This record gives sequence, C-alpha cells and structure tokens, in this order.
Amino acid sequence: MEKIKDVFIKELKNFSKGNWWVYIVLFICLWIVYITWKGNITEIIILFIANFLWNLFIMIMQDFYTAWKNKKWAINQLISVSIFTSLSIYGLISSGQYQYIIWQFMYILAAMKTFGFFIFEKDLKLLNENVFLVVNFILFFVFIRFIPHDNFHLLQALGFSMITSWLVSIKDKVRYWLNLFWIAALTAGSLWGVIVSYISASLDWIALWFFLLTWTVFVFYIKILPNYLKKVKVVAEVK
Repeated sequence: MEKIKDVFIKELKNFSKGNWWVYIVLFICLWIVYITWKGNITEIIILFIANFLWNLFIMIMQDFYTAWKNKKWAINQLISVSIFTSLSIYGLISSGQYQYIIWQFMYILAAMKTFGFFIFEKDLKLLNENVFLVVNFILFFVFIRFIPHDNFHLLQALGFSMITSWLVSIKDKVRYWLNLFWIAALTAGSLWGVIVSYISASLDWIALWFFLLTWTVFVFYIKILPNYLKKVKVVAEVK
C-alpha cells in the first residue's frame, strides 16, 4: 500500500518537473528584494513554502480522490486546510485581507465532513452542497456589503465560495468540473491582485504566491482532464 510519504515525494518530483519555473520566479523575487531592500526575504520564503505545501497537498488529495483512497484523501484535505488557515490568518493580520479568512470556516466544515465520513464513518448530512451554497451566498453578501474590498477580492471571494460548496459533493464529475472552473476564476482574481498591487508600487506577496501556485493546481486539473472526459464518454456509451 502506498504511504503518504511516498506519495508526497512522488508529487514533489512531479511538481518540480512540471513547474520548475516557479523556483526561478522565487529566486528572481529574492534577488529583486535583495538589491532594492524593498520587502522581507524571510517573509517571502515562508509565504512561498506555506503556499507550496498547501498546493502540493491539494494535488495529493486529488490523486487519492481519483484513486478512491478516501481515508488518505480525508487526511490530506485536513492538512491542506490547516496550512491555508494559517496563511489566511497571516493575510488578515498583515494586510487586512478578509477574502481568505472568511471562507476558512467553510473549508474547515468541508474537511470535517470528509474526515467524519471516511475516518469515523459518520455522515454529517447537514453539511452538503446545498447547505454550503446557501451559507456561501450569505457570506458573499456580507463580504460585498460590509467589508472593504477591491474588485479583485470579489473574484477571489466568488472562487472560494464555489470551491467550498463543491468540496462536500460526492458526485465525482460534478465536483471536478465545477472546481476546475472556479479554480480558474480564483487564479484570475489573484493575478488581478498582483497586477493592482504592482501598479501601486506595493507588491502583494500573498497574492503573488497564491496566484503562481494556484495556477499550478489549475494546470494539474487540466492534466487529469482526459480521465474525466473518458468518464463522460463511458457514461454516454452506456446510455
């Protein structure tokens, strides 16, 4: 049986092979900070590592999900949520960005649903995609109505809303296609934030690393697209 450590090493190698350019971007950023003294090298490295691990565990989680190794999927989902919650708290404290922390509540609930079902064999039926859609709609309304934000924050918030709504779905194809679409929206919103902060001469490092590494998750979803196209084809042939 494949251990999580072995899968982690495998995914790390696959990530490094397919996304080697991310490391180049990291070193370029560090070089710019070093010669200009605008920024904190330690902060940049810590944020990069945290985002890197979060995205890596998401890919491992999807691998286990696709292979129907549900207990390992649940464990990795919990790990990825823990890392991203820490990043979200940092984003709130350091720059007052609420779009990350607000939806951690939903990510945590989704992880509880998965962990409870596959580890403890308890189905928290209240935590389903319909309930999540309603709660996310309320959170999104509160966000746009009461919390100061830029336009790119809205696109990020919308992406978080939809992704967390479908994390609790047990419909594999629905889960994949909707997550693919909203990860694309989330990536676009983060890129928008990087551009806005760069123009204002105050680069948002959280948005930068979030964009780069969320982009790698989007590319990962594209790579496994043939698996879901086959599933659609098989279903069509059966019908």
